[in-house]
Amino acid sequence: MKKGFWLVLLAILFGGVIVYALWYINKRGELQNNSKDSFIPCNSALVININPGVALSSKIKTAFASDIQELEKLLLYKAAYALNNSDLISSTSKVMALRTEGKDKLVSLFVMDNKNVLSGSDIVDFLQKNFGKSAGTFRKYDRYKIYSLQAEKEEIFYAVEEGMVLLSDSELYIEDALKQFEQKSEGIEQQAQFQQINKYFSASAGLNVFLNASCFADLLPMFIQTKKLFPHLDIASCFRWGALDGELQEDGIGLNGFMDYAGLEASFMKTLEGQKPGEAGIDAIIPADVASFFVLNLSDFKAYLTALDNYRYNAGLIEQIRKRKQEYTKLLGKDYETELKELLQGEFVLVNMAFNERESRNEGIVIAELKSGGLCKTWIEKIIGNHARLTNVHPDRYVHKYAVDREQSFTYYTCPEEDMPAVFWGYLFEGIPAKYVLIQDNYLIFGSSEKVIGDFIRSYVHRNFIRDTDWFKKIKIKLSAKYNLAYFANTEMMMPYYKAVVKKDWKQYMQSREEALSVFTALAMQWSNEGGILYNTSFLSTEKSKDRKQPHLLWQTKLGARISMKPVPVTNHVTGEREIFVQDENNDVYLLNDAGRVLWRLALGESINSDVVQVDAFRNGKLQYLFSTPSRLHLVDRNGEYVGNFPVTLKADTKAGMALYDYDKNKNYRIFVPCADRRVYLYDIRGQLIKDWKSGKTDKDIVTRVNHYRIGDKDYIVYADQYRLYIQDRKGKERIKISNVFDLWENTELYLTRRNDKMVLAFAGKDGAVNIVDFQGKVEKVNCIGPASGFHFNVADINAGSDVFIFTSGNRLSVYALNGKCLYEKELDAAGLDFPYVYRFSGADVRIGLLDKVKSQMMLLNLKSGMSEGFPINGDSPFSIIFADNGNFYLFAGVDNGSLIKYKVQR
Repeated sequence: MKKGFWLVLLAILFGGVIVYALWYINKRGELQNNSKDSFIPCNSALVININPGVALSSKIKTAFASDIQELEKLLLYKAAYALNNSDLISSTSKVMALRTEGKDKLVSLFVMDNKNVLSGSDIVDFLQKNFGKSAGTFRKYDRYKIYSLQAEKEEIFYAVEEGMVLLSDSELYIEDALKQFEQKSEGIEQQAQFQQINKYFSASAGLNVFLNASCFADLLPMFIQTKKLFPHLDIASCFRWGALDGELQEDGIGLNGFMDYAGLEASFMKTLEGQKPGEAGIDAIIPADVASFFVLNLSDFKAYLTALDNYRYNAGLIEQIRKRKQEYTKLLGKDYETELKELLQGEFVLVNMAFNERESRNEGIVIAELKSGGLCKTWIEKIIGNHARLTNVHPDRYVHKYAVDREQSFTYYTCPEEDMPAVFWGYLFEGIPAKYVLIQDNYLIFGSSEKVIGDFIRSYVHRNFIRDTDWFKKIKIKLSAKYNLAYFANTEMMMPYYKAVVKKDWKQYMQSREEALSVFTALAMQWSNEGGILYNTSFLSTEKSKDRKQPHLLWQTKLGARISMKPVPVTNHVTGEREIFVQDENNDVYLLNDAGRVLWRLALGESINSDVVQVDAFRNGKLQYLFSTPSRLHLVDRNGEYVGNFPVTLKADTKAGMALYDYDKNKNYRIFVPCADRRVYLYDIRGQLIKDWKSGKTDKDIVTRVNHYRIGDKDYIVYADQYRLYIQDRKGKERIKISNVFDLWENTELYLTRRNDKMVLAFAGKDGAVNIVDFQGKVEKVNCIGPASGFHFNVADINAGSDVFIFTSGNRLSVYALNGKCLYEKELDAAGLDFPYVYRFSGADVRIGLLDKVKSQMMLLNLKSGMSEGFPINGDSPFSIIFADNGNFYLFAGVDNGSLIKYKVQR
């Protein structure tokens, strides 16, 4: 009997264990299958799913270190951080949700997976241990427990239910989260925007971000003066929800995903419905020096206008637009809108060029691409005529001129009505008042002031466009090439505007964190239509750009390619003004006037390898430009046209380039060209060979240009091959025989200097020593820098009346007396110093100009006082400095892989 009892009891116990095990497995599985999304209340404005391993970049952490420390002091984030770093929370993603409660109160909710899904006691014990006994205080909410945790004046709330840990600074948020789960588990239908959102997220992304537009519209005004930012735009009506994947990268923060506007008839985004994304070309006309710009890129402009009217009707804006257009009809003429509509292509841009902080308004332009600039100019003149007639103003009062220089000017007009872009194309364009209007090429440009019209014209003349700036090129590659709507901003330049549109507390924060905020360099946002959904890509960059506006930069002109030579100052023989001759790496030469306008461009097909000298070939006071390339001699007039039978093809190629001399200063020019056949050829200014020149072949390839010196009553023609120096008379006959053997670099320079009261030649050999040769044939070697893999050498007077030897090699600048004594040596913050040019500012102020070809920096150095004010500056070509009639010194150089600058040098 007893045995039977124990068997029955054992069977019951065993059955109970099996039942419990089955229940445990089922319940654990059920709880583990619970989704964190199930606990996110539908009135959350912003939900961020943080996947494992995601972290802020080192740049952002460093910049905002103090803010991060302050955030970590808050009780809510202390508790969340402690739990996240404990072994009680699963290493899966965490969710943070935000919403507003009451009046301007922002609250947060964290949702994390409890590793022990069947018990919450471990979590409670952990929080009690780390934050005190108060962490165990709870109250019942339905069948759940909501705990409170207090520390000084802070109180937060948490619940450990259904396999999740909920943590918030709002008890109501916890209640709503639990209620949300209850409704879902009971099968109660949820709000549509929270269904099937996860299908738009990528599991491999660092972050998943959900935007609930109706609630986000309540959150945004806590930070931004939305009516100041969007006077006629209801953000809540733009889209229903957004699902974005985020990546925290070392060079910035990226977001991409979808914005849904289906069913919202009053959404501005519906104007893009049916528009195919395309590549925009309007960045080819936007000035380089702008703060930000919006681009509207349409495949079907007429369909956009129809959709715009529908949007205005549904948004309650149509009546004021109709009224305004009726006023336009009276002022501008009956068919003004139809005629303009036929001229427009479909690309538009609103450009913020600067923010006027005193008046709290943007200065800028609105640009529209045209089918015909000529026809649009006719349209402008027609509506101005109608407007002038009705307002009793003479039409000439509308016409203005902007003079770039004495030879070129641009015509622009007073715009009849300042709100034309916004009325015509939508309130997207209302931020810039259209006070003036200009037609340039096939673009219609409205400007907020005469100054911005002038700024646009100067950028156009100098070819300085946004597409060539470093910040724009870097952020553009983060986006798709095709889009319908895009916003690009230089955040440093936009900061005054951003501070003006945020709420007061945030303005104070931004003012106190300007240095930290400077870590962000550019912002780009892009939208492309895909049915009833907009595909969105955004990127906030922390990558530093090379764009740095120099305070004394007078102008910058974009050429076709990187400048390949030292700019040559030349004289306009008609006006006497200074002009600049330069060549780029495409082998095109340019002549620019002193205002930076390109006067002409000539394709050579080869790079210039000589000095560019001005000659008076016809002895009539008109000057031409003479120079050589490897295979030809060139003589070009000031209009960019070849003179006579030029270009002249050489007998053989030349590496050292031509040299021109006027022996007796009577314009009977002689042109020496050392060629690859080891002969020196002599030409006259017509490009004809001089028959009396009888120089023989050299022993090796010639490595210097040909030099002419007159000492006393004798002329010396001097040049060298790799191992030998040749000193001849004007007919090519040897005047002095030099028997010494040298070892010279290609393109060695020969210098004439005075040493010990005697004129001598000085040139450096491969061994780093300077060879001194007098005109009796005596040779002396002066040891200086020693053997070097590469160096540059100059001889100049920087030492109160006596020449010195100047060397550059790597990052080292060295100066030696003519006897070899080292006078100065310094390692500069450089990696590849080029030739040391010398510039004289006064008798006592002589400076050395250097280009670091590796770092693309220009330096101007006084050996006594150090680096000149304003230097180093960005540059990628050797530079020229000229003294102007107004007493100032100006520098001309290549920068930014294809621009020429004029820079005022500080004394």
